[in-house]
Formats: sequence, C-alpha cells, structure tokens
Amino acid sequence: MGPVVYTSALCGKFIQRNGVSVTSVIGTRPLDLFKRYPSIFLILGAGHVTLQRFEKLPEVSRLSEKPATSKAQRSARAADEAAALPVPVVLTEQHVVEEFRRLILLDNAESVYISSLCGRFLQRYKKPVTTVITCKPGDFLRRYPDIFVLTGGGNVGLREILGPDAVSVPPPPPRVPKAVREEQQQCLQMVKSIELSDEVLEDVFNNIDKEIDFQAIEARLRQVCEHVKDASFLALDEIVLSGAAGQGLVSNNPAAEIVCFVKQLPYKNFSKWLPSILDTLAPGLETDLVGLRADRFKVEKDHVRFFLASVGQSSSANVDMPAGQTMVVAPTPELRVKVYVSPVFQDSEQLQRQVQDCPSQSRHYLYPALAKERNELILRQPPRCRKVMRLLMWWSSKQPWSSAHCVPPDWLLQLTALAACRLCGSKEEDYCDVSLRAQVILAMKILSEIDRIALHWGKDGDTLTPERSPPRDDGIWFQDPTNSCFDVVSSLNFQPHELCLAAADNSWPTAFQKEAAKWLLRAQKQADGGDDHVSTYTASEKDDEEFLDAEDGLS
Repeated sequence: MGPVVYTSALCGKFIQRNGVSVTSVIGTRPLDLFKRYPSIFLILGAGHVTLQRFEKLPEVSRLSEKPATSKAQRSARAADEAAALPVPVVLTEQHVVEEFRRLILLDNAESVYISSLCGRFLQRYKKPVTTVITCKPGDFLRRYPDIFVLTGGGNVGLREILGPDAVSVPPPPPRVPKAVREEQQQCLQMVKSIELSDEVLEDVFNNIDKEIDFQAIEARLRQVCEHVKDASFLALDEIVLSGAAGQGLVSNNPAAEIVCFVKQLPYKNFSKWLPSILDTLAPGLETDLVGLRADRFKVEKDHVRFFLASVGQSSSANVDMPAGQTMVVAPTPELRVKVYVSPVFQDSEQLQRQVQDCPSQSRHYLYPALAKERNELILRQPPRCRKVMRLLMWWSSKQPWSSAHCVPPDWLLQLTALAACRLCGSKEEDYCDVSLRAQVILAMKILSEIDRIALHWGKDGDTLTPERSPPRDDGIWFQDPTNSCFDVVSSLNFQPHELCLAAADNSWPTAFQKEAAKWLLRAQKQADGGDDHVSTYTASEKDDEEFLDAEDGLS
C-alpha cells in the first residue's frame, strides 16, 4: 500500500482480511491505537500514518514538513470558502470537476483523499456529490483521465501536477456481498459433489427449455422477416429464416439467419457486387426495424449484422391485429441476427456445380444459398439428436472465447452433435440405446480434434465416415452434409484452436455441473421457504461496505 497510508485505507484492508472492523477489536479510534505505540507508528496528520522505520523516506519527509492543521481549522477554512464563493442554482457534473480540481490545487499537494474532496463539496454546496453524479466518486474521476489521476489508497491527483506520464491505478474488482459470497461457496462445494450424468444433462436441458419461449422468439423473427421484405429494394424471390433460432434450437445466446434470395443476381464475383448491396441495404433496415428495437447494425464481409434487444412481457403495437385487440408478447432474450443476400439457383445441381467451380476462399459467399437445405436437415433429426445440439450450443455460450472468430458457429456445433449421434447408431432407436452422457462426451471428443479429424458424409447427408487420414484432394476436413464441397470450419471463417483446448480440458463438464448446482440451491431455498435471491444487507455488512468504500475513495 506504500510507506504512507490513509487511516481509512488501513481499516478497509483490515476488514477485507479479517472480516471484522478495527473499532470492534480495539474499542476505540484507530488514531488512539497509533498513539499507544509511538515506537511503531508515526502520525503525519491529515489522516496519514506511516511506520517509524520509514521516517527518513522522501515521501514521509514531505508530509512531515507540512504545517499540521487540526480538524477544527480545516472546517473553519472550508466554511470561509463556502461563504466567499457563489453557489450555482443548478449543479452539474462539470461543477463537480471544477470544484474537485480547485480543492486539489488549493491543498498544494500531489494527491488528496477523495473522501476529503466529497466532504468539502458537501460543506460548500450543502448536498452530497452523489446527488449530482450518477456513480461512485472514484468511477466518476476515471471518466476524466485528462484531468485526474487515481494514485491509489483512495487518493487522487491532477495530471497537470503529476505530469502527462502519470497512470491511474486500476479500479478495484467489484465487491460481492457477504450473503452472495456464502452462496457462491455453497454452490462451489455442491459443484464438486455433482457428477456428470444423464440426469444432470436432462435437468440442464429442461431448465433451458423453461427459460426460453421459442414461439415468442420465432414470432418476433417472423416480424423482422416481414420488415426486411418491406424495407428491401431488391427483386426478392423469397426470404428464408434459418440459423439455430430459426430451427427451434434456441439456447442462452440465440442467433438467427435471414437469407434474402434475389432474382437475377450473378453467381460469381461476389466481392465485386455484394458489398455495395449490403451498404445500401443496412440503412434501410436500420430505419425500418427501429420499432422492433433493433440496434448495433454493422455491415460485415458477406452479411448485415444487428441485434434485437431483449423485451419483457408487453402488449405489442407492431403486430397487425383486429381492431380493438392487442397481442401480448412474451419475454424474449437478446437476439443476434444476420441478414444475407443470395442469388436464386434453378436447382441443387446448379448450386453444386457453382460451389465446385468457386475458389475455396470465396465459397463462404455461397453459404446462404443452402439455408433451406440446412433447415431441412436439422428439422428431420429426432428429439435426442436435437437435444445434444442444444446442449452443445448452451455449453459454448458459457465459454470465455477471446474473440468473435473463436466462437464456434452454431452450424458447426449442430453437425458435431449429429456426427456423435450417427457414430452411436444409424437409426433413431439406436440413439436412445446410448446414454445422453456418452453422446455429449463423444461430441466433445470430436470438438477437441476438430482441427485434425476428417468427417465425411454420405450422399444422403446422414451416414458418416470419420477418418484420421489427410483430407480429400479438395481439402475438405469437416464436410458440410448439405454440400460436399463445403468445409464447415474454413467456410465459416472460424479459428478452432480455443475450441479444441476447451473441449479437451477435463474441466469442460463444469458448466453443466454449475448449472445443476444453481437449480438445486434454488430448489432448496424454495423448500425452506426462502427467497431465490438475496438482496438485503445486515447492519454490520453495511458498516463493512462503508469502510471498503473509504479505502477505495468511493464513499
């Protein structure tokens, strides 16, 4: 913490380490404790303290040389300042910035304790600074890095004094209330006692199903499709809703694909004509979808991406209903939506030839053209296979992927689940002869080797031939069953390294175990007549929080 420490900072650290306040142990003020042990502590004034062995250090000497002022003197000076300076009728954040800067300059010090600034602000303006700003003072000061520098220990200085190279200390990690910490510890102990089993996986799946209303999500996406149709300037042949959300495979992070099949578009040279179409389409979508709470529009290489904000239960004015009636929209989570543009092909043979003739680095442009084939393949799979698909996508949503390129595409996870089921048997009844746990483990094994195992499908798109030999002459490793010329990993611009590591790690079942523990704890609370969520503090916890805020200079 440094050779010179503010007393409140010491008290805060004591609480963090020991779980009790200093005053509850010594029965008096910390200052009185320091005075009892003059051979150990050196009181520097203004709330600062150091150790006697640091007496000769420069930073200690500077504070020792300053004339000491009593609390009464500081209060009198603050009162004189308050009387001499005018107070604005309406206080703004800019007034806070200016006042804090003035006070630091007035003290003629490299840094000042933030709580001191807040107290002096209250003396002058007769209201706490927290009634003007919308966050804690420490977080507020971090918004102005050109003016303030957080020096640690609850202190702040001015960049004009400390110099342009001064760097603020990082913000403290968010503090978790004691009751929540205890609940997390209880959950961790429960996680260790849970073994991955069919029952655990079934519970996770059933709870995913309870939390997500697929019909509400589908209805909302159908609305989007209609608006896309109305907003489009293109000669549309049809619009196809695809992706996991469009196939009924919704997990915690729903994604949907909307493919606009447009007449008379070229079948090649996509990079020359597609960008201009997407650049023109995006503003129209942004304008037309504002009523559906669509935002964060971005034109990517081969599609327009945006998000539909989550909504709670409400009456929708955007759905056409008979006069005098309203439609109640069920809660839906945030939805990721990609809008693609594809030429219209006469038949699957023409599309197959086009894919074969297309350079491998440009085949991703033809991915949207197979939207209907992907839908048909997924929708005809038996319930057990679709269950494994949803569990894999749910697991992926819980992983800390480092970038968007490392997030496994839903289509890849769906095909991995399909491959695991196919390897367990060729018929639907064979799937249920194998445990759900065994199928998930096999799927994770495939994912862990996705960068070196070759998976090739039969002509019907259902039979599977796993190989560990080099890929075919055309460079296909993980073959797309809807088109044999597609490699799923490379065509979706996906980097598999993190996925392989995550699936190979022995801790991959932890996500399922944590989810099962969460629901078990919730069931226990309900059985005990308790609330699902702990939202109250005890009086002692509130006192502890105030000490911790003092340490960080946030009170």
